[in-house]
Amino acid sequence: MRKMSIFVSLALLFFTAITSAHGPVRGKLTAAISIDAPAEKVWDIVKNYDDLSWLPVIESTKADNGNEKGSVRVLTLKEGGTITEELKAYKADKMSYKYKITEMSTTKTIQHAGQDEDIPVVPVENYQATITVKAKGSKSEVTWVATYYRGYVNNNPPEELNEEAADKAVTGVLTSGLTNLAQQFDSSVDSSAVSIKMKR
Repeated sequence: MRKMSIFVSLALLFFTAITSAHGPVRGKLTAAISIDAPAEKVWDIVKNYDDLSWLPVIESTKADNGNEKGSVRVLTLKEGGTITEELKAYKADKMSYKYKITEMSTTKTIQHAGQDEDIPVVPVENYQATITVKAKGSKSEVTWVATYYRGYVNNNPPEELNEEAADKAVTGVLTSGLTNLAQQFDSSVDSSAVSIKMKR
């Protein structure tokens, strides 16, 4: 009986160690908004991969091959820094496209666990997202789904690169983008109109 008790205690200790020091887990964040405008008009604003002027944080966008799959765009941010993204799929008939971040500039470097760690402009790894516009009668629904990992791939991340930092950054970008998109048709819309669902 004593051996069994020791075994259970060790098993619980091992489980606790694993759960408290786990590696990154993929997050899936879905942001959606209903816009009082026909889907075609909303799609007209977002359909060009080389135009992200509707996203408040973006200063400029430059893509090398328009809406063709594989097109690479470089986003220059208003607060400084760049993000490079690749177009993975483009479906004009479904008013949808998918892209992936391939490179980001660094905002600063910190010391963590005896190592220099670069903090990218968005503290995530392996970020992919799909934006889709759908008709809902005379209105439209825009859904922006992002999947990503926290910015630190090892255990015990610094606070700048943990899940909370990743979720906050992605939520902020998607929420501000969808809010601003809706404001192109109704200036009274605010961020409360955006629904957010997080899954990990």
